This record gives sequence, C-alpha cells and structure tokens, in this order.
Amino acid sequence: MVHFYHVYGTGHDPYAIEAVKQLDKSGYEYALTFLDKSEEMRILVGKRYRWPSLPLIIKCDINGDEEVIGGFMDLKEHLGYEDDCKSCKDK
Repeated sequence: MVHFYHVYGTGHDPYAIEAVKQLDKSGYEYALTFLDKSEEMRILVGKRYRWPSLPLIIKCDINGDEEVIGGFMDLKEHLGYEDDCKSCKDK
C-alpha cells in the first residue's frame, strides 16, 4: 500500500474508536496514537497540524508527505462512508 492513516485520539472518545473501525472496514493500513496520558503531546500535535481537537486523522505516504484529513466526520466523507456511530450520537 502506498499510503496509510495516522489516527491521534484518546481511548475513551467514541469518534476516535469509530475512525479506527472505518479504517478497518476500508482495508487501509493505519497507526493509532493514544494521547490520554500526555497533555503536552496533545498540544504539540494540535500545533503541528493546526487542528484543535481529537481525533485527528492524517493521511501519510511512503515519501513522508502528510495530508490532514481532519476528524471522524472528515474521514467518513474522505472514505465515502455513511455515519453509523450510534455511541457518537448519544454523546
């Protein structure tokens, strides 16, 4: 595969969990980084990608290029999937 996705999130956020489920369904490779235990890393990631919240999904290619996809809803649109996150709607 020529690209993969990097998901930054927390283990208790239903949107981060649903993002990973969508990537599993898609068959794309992905890396998952939980930022539950480091507020400073969370701030650093937000500044680096100019994205204010989690989850944050980045599309990475084999040349090291990165494209900010955004959050769960942006990933859903990017992949062309319907929103079926029931626990997200409850939040």
